Amino acid sequence: MDHLVAHVRGLDRAALAELIAARPDAAAWPEPRTLTELAERLSAVHSVQRALARISRAGLQVAEAMAALGGVSTEAGLAALLDVDESDPDRVALFQETLRTLGDLALVVRGHDRALVLAAPLRLLAEPLGLGVRLADVLPVLGVDRLRAMAEVWVDEPARRKDELVDQVTTAFADGEAVRTFVADAPADVRELLRDLAWNGPRLGGVPSRFGGWGPFEGSGPVAWALERGLLAQVSWDEVELPGEAGLALRGPDYRAPFTAPPPSPVSGVVAGADLLSAGTAAATQTLADTERLLDFCDRTPLRTTKGGRVTVREAKRAVKALGLSEDALGGLLSVASGAGLLGSDEGVVTLTERADAWREAEPAARLATLLAGWWSEFDGAPLRTRLVEYLTELPVGARADVVDAVAAVLSWRHPIAVVPTPADQKTLPARTAVAFAEAERYGVVALGAATPLARALVVGLASDPDGLAVASSGLVPTPVTAATFQSDLSAVVAGVPAAGLAALLDSAAEREAAGAASIWRFSAASVRAALDAGVDADALLTDLAAVATGGLPQALEYLVRDVARRHGHVRVAPAGSVVSADDPALLAELVATKSLRALRLRAVAPTVLVSAADPEATLAALRESGYAPTGLTEGGGARVERRVRRRATAPDPWPPHSENGGLSVDAPAVAERLLAAPVAPPPDPTPTRAPATAESRRPERVVALQADALSAAERAVLVNAIETGAPVQIDYVSATGRPSTRVIENAELTGDAVIAWCRLRTAERMFILSRIQSVSAAR
Repeated sequence: MDHLVAHVRGLDRAALAELIAARPDAAAWPEPRTLTELAERLSAVHSVQRALARISRAGLQVAEAMAALGGVSTEAGLAALLDVDESDPDRVALFQETLRTLGDLALVVRGHDRALVLAAPLRLLAEPLGLGVRLADVLPVLGVDRLRAMAEVWVDEPARRKDELVDQVTTAFADGEAVRTFVADAPADVRELLRDLAWNGPRLGGVPSRFGGWGPFEGSGPVAWALERGLLAQVSWDEVELPGEAGLALRGPDYRAPFTAPPPSPVSGVVAGADLLSAGTAAATQTLADTERLLDFCDRTPLRTTKGGRVTVREAKRAVKALGLSEDALGGLLSVASGAGLLGSDEGVVTLTERADAWREAEPAARLATLLAGWWSEFDGAPLRTRLVEYLTELPVGARADVVDAVAAVLSWRHPIAVVPTPADQKTLPARTAVAFAEAERYGVVALGAATPLARALVVGLASDPDGLAVASSGLVPTPVTAATFQSDLSAVVAGVPAAGLAALLDSAAEREAAGAASIWRFSAASVRAALDAGVDADALLTDLAAVATGGLPQALEYLVRDVARRHGHVRVAPAGSVVSADDPALLAELVATKSLRALRLRAVAPTVLVSAADPEATLAALRESGYAPTGLTEGGGARVERRVRRRATAPDPWPPHSENGGLSVDAPAVAERLLAAPVAPPPDPTPTRAPATAESRRPERVVALQADALSAAERAVLVNAIETGAPVQIDYVSATGRPSTRVIENAELTGDAVIAWCRLRTAERMFILSRIQSVSAAR
């Protein structure tokens, strides 16, 4: 910690701003008040974990090697362990670049005599390189008599003071050749035990009888022999561990830690600019059309959901069949449309939101921008998706990288924590990369294995700038088409993306049959009748259609509209039970005699009036089903305009744009300026210390006093009492993104610079960083 404070204080304004920009969570609100506080935040476990997500596999290997060396090493010593020497310039360059990256993130800093010092939390890596606990961390907790007995084995003249004894034994074990020589003279069963632990795992529990004794410290077998001489450390009542210094020494002077070079470039060719844009345009246009059809489908027949809010399997299959999409494509569109706020859940069904109505009226570029923002921000799969797109944009323009396995290998090396946090994830990475590729191609972000201009727009942060993203989308989505070609087969074809007004006009009087690069509508008697039912006049409809027609309207379409209009309204239905009227008595007599209408139980009450047993809606539906074209009347006798009732869900908040900084926004130069202007305390002593934290330093009241600096003394006392007793307390808390909330927590346990407690608001365990707790009071 002292080295990190010294490092931060030694940075100039530009370097400090670069560090804050690289680690914005450490400077997010509430803003640190001093450089020392900034260093404390940089060393917090959660902040270090966030920074590690940006480290390559080589970076993690360097950090692990340093942890195995105790967290402090010369550059030459670290290079030797990683097998880096000047005979391989590429390996040397990778080593230096990796150290620079770790330094830029303040995960490795320069300490006394320019030694490399690892961030404190990383020194606690579990079994780095498969090695055990550091003996240097174990010795200070042993008694003087135990230390002196151990020192008598390793040095000629044991010291009298405890700290000197610790130094003597630590120095002895730092001499790898001396440790190997000593073990070589040990009994054969001891050598077998220690070499097995050195290579196959440092810990031994429930000691087998062949090693002597039930517990690791009983009897006179090899375990007891090694324990007595410091070659094993007792870590629990029945477990021992080979110290890391001894394990590294026993692996021999030729042992080298892994240091993996990046895999070969997956670039397999170059895509011409025209081909790249053409393929991206086709994919984006198809996705826009598929989304429009999905919204229309959900508008007509909302999708039922389970209690958990998921679309039921039966409903999903119904949508797949109706829309002609695969299950994966449907699921992706539903997820993105929901994330973009176009679909919402309302009383057990998925239906449109008011935001969807505005989206359908917007121009294609704006529509695509909304979908892109939703897709880029989608939580499921975001880390792999963003890393893939970021990598492709770093390649030369038009570079094709379409070999999935090769790209997956590169992503695994570049971002191991983000994309392959577990061995199981490593096995599934190629398949998940293929899915990410398919998604990116569907939205025009990737085409033919290369990044399109949309990919570069997303990477530079336009996902949070709708106007900027719409401008970028306009370069890929063609200008909306405002005219259609009407054909004698009663179809209308729009070559390209139809403008919102054109699509609305054609949707009002025809059924859409196809969408994509070209959209097709089909006129029929039923579709024209629906337009007339909605209050459209036949002449006005033909005039509107002619205004958008390329080459005029075919006679077949005019005849269809006129014929439907001529028959439209000959039969009228009024609400009164209901009443059916017509000017032609013969027509009403025909209705009474029609078998398919018997369920209405029609009867004549006047030469031109019938009474139906069904309500107006059911009567209208039955008459239309039997081939008639009735119109509805209002109670006052006027023509009723039929408009479909649109169900709208409340639009959820769109997902925030995903970024590796978690959406944090910090004005790094301004923060750096304020921190450099703050009063400076005396610099810390950078001399390394081997002693671990004492029991006193780990007491809750001391940790809370050091970390929870926003609390008053009384509030700290309330929090400490909650930690010690598990009592519930109410806290005001600020998240890493600056969002305040009030929580009631209980059963709090202190861990590092945070507490883990049961949160009543979330009904789950949550971690709360002490420095972000703004107030504490007794729970109400």
